[in-house]
Amino acid sequence: MTDDGLYGVRLAKLFPMIRKPNSGLVKSLQKGTFAAVRMAYSGPVGDPTLPSPPDEAFALCLRLQHQRAETWVDGRYAPKGALKDETSIYDLRCETIVHFQDPFDFLYLYLPHNALNELANELDVGRVEYDVVAGASFLDPILAHLGGCLLPMLERPHEANELFVGHVAMALNIHFLKRYAVSHPRNRSCRSGLAPWQLRTAKALIRANLDGEIALARIASECGVSAAHFARAFRVSTGTPPHRWLMNQRIEQSKVLLADSTLSLTEIAIKCGFADQSHFTRAFSAAMGATPGRWRLVRKG
Repeated sequence: MTDDGLYGVRLAKLFPMIRKPNSGLVKSLQKGTFAAVRMAYSGPVGDPTLPSPPDEAFALCLRLQHQRAETWVDGRYAPKGALKDETSIYDLRCETIVHFQDPFDFLYLYLPHNALNELANELDVGRVEYDVVAGASFLDPILAHLGGCLLPMLERPHEANELFVGHVAMALNIHFLKRYAVSHPRNRSCRSGLAPWQLRTAKALIRANLDGEIALARIASECGVSAAHFARAFRVSTGTPPHRWLMNQRIEQSKVLLADSTLSLTEIAIKCGFADQSHFTRAFSAAMGATPGRWRLVRKG
């Protein structure tokens, strides 16, 4: 991803009402070719946003509350929805100006054209044309669900690992291609899992990076396949996506240390790739039905 795409701080600068310190909420998450930004403002609305600079990307704006606004795309008025969980889609090659009539809270998802085109090639769908009017709004429950999966990561970015965010980003890109693009799929062979050597390589890389800070694309490259193919094939081989398999490995390793060592919970959390003890406790409790301390006490009692 280039450093000059329209996301994060560069996006926030287009909103006059939140450019003052402590006047709004801007939380950003960037992994690889994907970025997500949550932007909220509860004060009085006034001036419209500044015109957006051209960018080779799509922007998906998921409303997290009911909010009215007017939109102009390349100088033409574009009707804009107001419903919570509704998504507006913008082609950022077009200049966009938004005039909010209500306080706002939305999740902005940045999908570069080149990443979508590369994924289309990996999926063997050939050349695609996008069947969406810039500024159009849709009630798309899949976009709303996938966007919702990112909100906890924006609240706790130190817990956002490459595999999880990469998995959600890929799902968003694939859904966008299938729902909002017109293509002519080629004949494709039946899907299969990874070869034994590929599965061993992938598992070894994940175990060696329990903090999750290894990109899906890096593991796929080591296996000699595309990221999209790897994600599908790994799930066929293991019955679970890479990020979930990673979490399972963290839990299994933590169980060994809880039972066989005198390390503190904080030390175990760090050794097993969790962001901190709180992150470890939440994940372990969800998987095992008991806190790490309680689980250790029962095993050693």
